Amino acid sequence: MSRYALFLARILRVALLVHDSFRSRRRLRAFKRWMKSQGFVYSDALEFVDSIDSGISVRALCDLKEGDLVATIPKSSCLTIRTSGISSVIEDAGLGGFLGLAMALMYERSLGAASPWEGYLQLLPERECVPLVWSLEEVDTLLVGTELHKIIIEDKKFLYEDWKEYIEPLIQSRPLEIDPNSFGIEQYFSAKSLIASRSFQIDGYHGSGMVPLADLFNHKTGAENVHFTLTSSSSDSDDDIDTDIFYAFDDEKPSVKNFTNTSVGDPIGTLEMVVVKEVEAGGEVFNTYGSMGNAALLHRYGFTELENPYNIVNIDLYLVLSWFSSSYSNRYVRTRLGLWRKLNYSGCSSQNSEYFEVSSDGEPQMELLILLYIFLSENIYQKLDSVVDSLIEANEDDKMIKLLELIKTDCEHKLEDFREVLLTDNVCQALISLADVRESLYGLTSLQEDISRLLNCCELMESKLYHSLVLRVGERKILAKLRAYARNHFRAVKRRRVRKSARRC
Repeated sequence: MSRYALFLARILRVALLVHDSFRSRRRLRAFKRWMKSQGFVYSDALEFVDSIDSGISVRALCDLKEGDLVATIPKSSCLTIRTSGISSVIEDAGLGGFLGLAMALMYERSLGAASPWEGYLQLLPERECVPLVWSLEEVDTLLVGTELHKIIIEDKKFLYEDWKEYIEPLIQSRPLEIDPNSFGIEQYFSAKSLIASRSFQIDGYHGSGMVPLADLFNHKTGAENVHFTLTSSSSDSDDDIDTDIFYAFDDEKPSVKNFTNTSVGDPIGTLEMVVVKEVEAGGEVFNTYGSMGNAALLHRYGFTELENPYNIVNIDLYLVLSWFSSSYSNRYVRTRLGLWRKLNYSGCSSQNSEYFEVSSDGEPQMELLILLYIFLSENIYQKLDSVVDSLIEANEDDKMIKLLELIKTDCEHKLEDFREVLLTDNVCQALISLADVRESLYGLTSLQEDISRLLNCCELMESKLYHSLVLRVGERKILAKLRAYARNHFRAVKRRRVRKSARRC
């Protein structure tokens, strides 16, 4: 590129930054005017910052102390099924939960400046950059092998079915004075992306809703500065009722509701924002969405955190059974799995998938170790099979004690040693093999290649690639820790065996 072209590019960049800065200030002024008109009360110590790099954030203009009340939000200003201008249509159709809220959000956005929430809605992006709204090609390319790959594909399928079954017929069958194009599949996905990342569970009356101001605070794991509570001022009681409100997670199925039986709540109360951890002047004020790994953060909110201590990796049960099926007969696999089930063991489950978790330090779920032990020890399988009926109703500790008795090791083992007893050399080798099989799902690139790509990736310019790489690298590091965990225990087993042989001599 010539010097002249570089000069023009820099001039254009500066011009765009100036334009965006002006537009950002205008958006925030409009939002503040809207909040004032709606009866919001917020502290002068809060500064709202809108930058091209990181979007909107909230900073402290002076020190904030624990217990400071920094904002009060009227519930009537929250965008919910109950408060929307299309509430009667939604209620007549029996649409509840996130499905009804998506309908309400699409309707208010379709009104533009005529919506009572226009001052708030103009501050929101068209959609959040969550994987739900990525193209299928991007999902297959960027998320392959990760915890999210299959989940996002299923989410897209289910959401399309929701729209086809509930939204499209409603728009086509009712003589509403609305533009059907404002309720298309793209608009529905956009609304769902905003709801998944920004909505709160408010109360029994409103259900989930969009809570202006509350959704402007960024997340940082372990760094919650503000906490939101619901203060109800019911006419039936002289006392305020304080309860926590939470980010509403998009895990529910389509909801068809009988609104005449909806839990009674208080439509008049307020939401209060209280400081729970001191913030120094100039610092960003954070909320927290809970203790989530990067898969959950990217799924719901569209971002990840480097070195997230809550990361996990899942190993699907079908992958474990497929690995065993490559070495054992179908009957062998079926009987061992059946015994494990009969003992009331199971993995975690989500969206019709059963899996085992590996924690951020590489430690596998206990249920996986028990399954591997039953599969790989014929002697223990036969002994357990003979007494399984007596263990079906036993609690977890009793089952572990019985298993320890059946193993009949040379030394006394306490209940807390149960995991160590299960980690035989065969089980350790199986864990290493399963880690290799699980990692093969990421494709041909190595962990080091992914780390190199991440270091050279620009979060601002390549957001989807950046966050998918953070997710991949975090998961693959856990698999490396799982291998190290298994190898360390394998070496420990060998050392114990050598010491026992030496004592016999």
